[in-house]
Amino acid sequence: MAGARGSARRELVARVLGSRNRRRAKRSRRAAVRATLRIALPLAGLAAVAAVAWRPVAETVRRHPYFALREVVVRHQRRLPAAEIRAAAGIEPGMSAWDVDAAAAEARLRGHAWIRWARVRRDLPHRVVIQVREERPVAILALDGPGAGEYYVAAHGRIFARVGAADSRDFPYLTGVTPDDLRDGEPAGPRALRRALALVRLASRSPSVGAISEVHVDRGRGLTLLPVRPAVPIEVGWSGFDAKLARLPPVLALWAGREAEIGAVSLLWGDDVIVRMRSAARAVPARRPA
Repeated sequence: MAGARGSARRELVARVLGSRNRRRAKRSRRAAVRATLRIALPLAGLAAVAAVAWRPVAETVRRHPYFALREVVVRHQRRLPAAEIRAAAGIEPGMSAWDVDAAAAEARLRGHAWIRWARVRRDLPHRVVIQVREERPVAILALDGPGAGEYYVAAHGRIFARVGAADSRDFPYLTGVTPDDLRDGEPAGPRALRRALALVRLASRSPSVGAISEVHVDRGRGLTLLPVRPAVPIEVGWSGFDAKLARLPPVLALWAGREAEIGAVSLLWGDDVIVRMRSAARAVPARRPA
């Protein structure tokens, strides 16, 4: 082999040096593993100690008087007292700011009958701000039968709170809707409420109608409007409220001073306005002046 030349010599050198390189690589990897372990094991131990030690430290920080709530600010409430809103949120002065779960508090507030929207913000170290948007009643739904009672209705059609003995009743009444109409999956009741509320909005802006006493719902004939003055039932149906109410002023002007003689007015028949008299069974058709 002493006289080996060319490819045979290169192959021999490669075999000898290759085995040495592999041994060196193995030694390097073992050294790297040992070095990593020398660093990682102490760090893991420190992390475990820190995790155990942090619990009492965190508890001490959480309970420190510095983080006790001094202010629980309630904004934008109208009807509800601030104390009632704080109680509904489960947030009171004196508790730790770290104990305030904003998402949970907001969920509790939205569960209140009078609250439509809520937001809770924690301002460390010792302040929480609660913002709410209350429901505003625009009508009172009078229900008969099971679940009978009076309930406030919001402009978007939500029935949200029972009317209490001391609550205001200075709102239009919605009648003719039954508890069965409001069962889950029954569209007729909610649809009738939305139509009735739309009629209240339009009629209250009409100079010939103004304040509304009641809107009665009848599945067959639709909606009947009862203004405060004149206290005459006006049959309007389910649709076309603008055009129908526009036909009303000239007719009421013809009966000015004699409203007590009118039993009802119907706007259901095309361009005709039918006036039914109290003292007679017949109906008197009235048309707009030419």
